[in-house]
Amino acid sequence: MNRSDRYGEIIEIEIERIAQGGAGVGRWQGYVVFAAGALPGERVRVLLQQCKARYAHGSVIDVLNASPARRAPRLPEADHMPWQHIAYATQLDLKHTIVTEQLAKLANIFDCAVAPVIPATDTWGYRNTAHVQIDVVQGQTGYYAAGSRRFVPLLLDPLVLPVLNEVMVGLRFALQRQPSRVTAVTLRASATYGYAVAVLHGSGDQNRLVTCWQEQVPALAGVTAEIADTEAGSVTLHEDLGGIVFSLAPQSFFQVHTAQAEQLVALVRDGLALDPADKLLDAYSGAGTFACPLARSVRQVVAIEAHRTAVVDGERTARFNEIDNVHYVSAAVEQVLPQVAQGCTVAVLDPPRRGCHPRVLQSLQQLGITRLAYISCHPGILARDLRVLLDAGFALTSIQPIDLFPQTPHVECVALLHCHKTT
Repeated sequence: MNRSDRYGEIIEIEIERIAQGGAGVGRWQGYVVFAAGALPGERVRVLLQQCKARYAHGSVIDVLNASPARRAPRLPEADHMPWQHIAYATQLDLKHTIVTEQLAKLANIFDCAVAPVIPATDTWGYRNTAHVQIDVVQGQTGYYAAGSRRFVPLLLDPLVLPVLNEVMVGLRFALQRQPSRVTAVTLRASATYGYAVAVLHGSGDQNRLVTCWQEQVPALAGVTAEIADTEAGSVTLHEDLGGIVFSLAPQSFFQVHTAQAEQLVALVRDGLALDPADKLLDAYSGAGTFACPLARSVRQVVAIEAHRTAVVDGERTARFNEIDNVHYVSAAVEQVLPQVAQGCTVAVLDPPRRGCHPRVLQSLQQLGITRLAYISCHPGILARDLRVLLDAGFALTSIQPIDLFPQTPHVECVALLHCHKTT
């Protein structure tokens, strides 16, 4: 495909299937076209926006033959909810298809049936975090339109917890009364306790803005700044999960759907069939999402995490909950395995989106791990790493997708494995 000839062209295609990233896939004059906003079975007109030699990316500008699953989007240009135009039952079916196809295509896994996706209890108003862009001239909160830097004002976000919308309303009030050079704000909320904290991004003294903001929103417990010397109240976030009260810094990673994260922890706990004699390895442990809830079911936990802030959170959470059998290691997992995990019998892997370092996967079977749970939000990366584990002597027990991200193509999976080969 000639880039200069085709860029900006409008074409008409039939959508055959869905891609992992959530775009519809069709063919045009022998080329593969990925069409954002399209559904399988639809005929659409697509504006080509990125053209390569054999494929192109574009966006739907007109639906000529709509799928029965198509719905009117609540925020048409919002790129943080790209599947909001799809009926929820169909979202689940598409996610299941993506997982199944990626496992077959990338790992030759055909003999382990993928379970139906566990649906979310809340499909709207669930996100406990939001990254909000600021128009400093107009004093408005909003977001950038998908694929651009065009600012779109946003009054209320239907995807976030209600308290975060309260915080955004108060922020707009404060911005219109106190001049500021804040360019963006990261908001975090406790689904359990109903309050929020904020991190300001931008330069300059923001103390007057923060004072005005907190006066408007009593639920805003604390505000800090990424660069400027600004802090008011407490920015420590507390959240209940798996019978544990977590204590989190505002920058620490935590699952965005708290209710579904509760199910995720239960899936791992039940699937591993933990025994009081087990020693558990929690690799890429973060703030202890699995280490702390599972610690009460095993003899000891070795939790490895590269980000020091998350380790501090995990240690603080363990102390608060009187858990004394979790040993945190602040290091990259591949640098300290297998040394720090000797004697571990069971493992949890919850790596970042890019997956596990190859050395980590190679070490697991050598350690004598008998049961393993691999948690992933990227089906393609999951397939890649499962192939390595299978070749190293592990066998798949089950693959359970769970929807932590309604209105998006993202899907979490819990893969349970056992080792059938001894060293």
